[in-house]
Amino acid sequence: MIARTPEAFAKSGIDVRLHTRAAAIRPEQGSVELDSGDKLPFNYLVVATGATPRRPSVVGEDLEGIFFLRNVTDAVRIKRFIEERNAKRAVVVGAGLVALEMCEAFRALGLETTVVYRRDLPMLRLGEDFAEQILQELEANGVKFMGDTTLEGFEQASGGNISVQTSNGRLETDLVLLAIGVVPAVKLATEAGLALGPTGAIAVNDRLQTNIPTVYAAGDCCECYHRISRRPVYAPLGDVANKQGRIAGANIGGQSLTFDGVVGSICFKVFDLEVASTGLTEEEAKEAGLKAASFTIQGASRAHSYPGSRELQLRLVAESESGLLLGAQGLGGDGVVSRINALAVALTGGLTLEDLAYLDLAYAPPFSGAWDPIHIAAQQLLK
Repeated sequence: MIARTPEAFAKSGIDVRLHTRAAAIRPEQGSVELDSGDKLPFNYLVVATGATPRRPSVVGEDLEGIFFLRNVTDAVRIKRFIEERNAKRAVVVGAGLVALEMCEAFRALGLETTVVYRRDLPMLRLGEDFAEQILQELEANGVKFMGDTTLEGFEQASGGNISVQTSNGRLETDLVLLAIGVVPAVKLATEAGLALGPTGAIAVNDRLQTNIPTVYAAGDCCECYHRISRRPVYAPLGDVANKQGRIAGANIGGQSLTFDGVVGSICFKVFDLEVASTGLTEEEAKEAGLKAASFTIQGASRAHSYPGSRELQLRLVAESESGLLLGAQGLGGDGVVSRINALAVALTGGLTLEDLAYLDLAYAPPFSGAWDPIHIAAQQLLK
């Protein structure tokens, strides 16, 4: 997961300084002050401070054996702890993307895994019907889900174990993963006078410039424009960060590129279940002031007659009057992410349900029926 070493960067004329902390940004002086007291001058600056794990602020959260997962170092620490302690049990606090994917990782290592979550179902944003199926997949693979449960704190138990105190009783475990989201790391930025947007992340224009033109921001510390809701959003995702970084660098280097925003595409895997989403849910569309309707179809990943075809569900969301596509959510055994990717392109291109209903998609029985689930969902919602 390491893209390039400091030595590889050096061959391109890039000086990478590890174990070095930026103490302050001085835009008026055109310099960054390091914690050593040294100053690095700049003509242009990119703030890419990322995000930090959200902390639950409960007693005992700093005990040994309680982890966050934010980077490769965290992953190595968790893996080493499991091996050295011969861990048999894990508690995951949260039920977002990282939490659900780590349930699979822990179960693959043979750990008894329990999820503690404040709501009654995981990933409720995708709808109660999809959330219930995600829960069924977790339970079918031996994950215990404690919904409607509030984390209250941690205590050191006998033998070095951890006692997890919740609103529904105590759990004893070998390790805990706290996966309740992230917050943008903006302390340096705000101290330097960079403006934050409504999401609490650094505000940038479509060239990734902050309110100080010589200072750019990219990645999980800054916000994005959502092309469907037409509002600023916080989207701390690796692919978004990569695009923003490249565009900021290109503009500093003399090009003129714009980052026109996101349509909000995500995907993740829960054991044998593919889950993906793009654009807005029906509820989100209405919250954004749009008149929206949705329809969910039960389809198949391949032609029904073809061996290995698996069920999938696809939900389309569209504007009630114009039929403009506003979003899509999918869940199933396979073939879900490829459909959502196609629909992300349709969102970006401003396609309507009428466009999708007879779209010229590639067809062969190993990949879909003659009528793809996208066609069927669009035709049903048109009705």
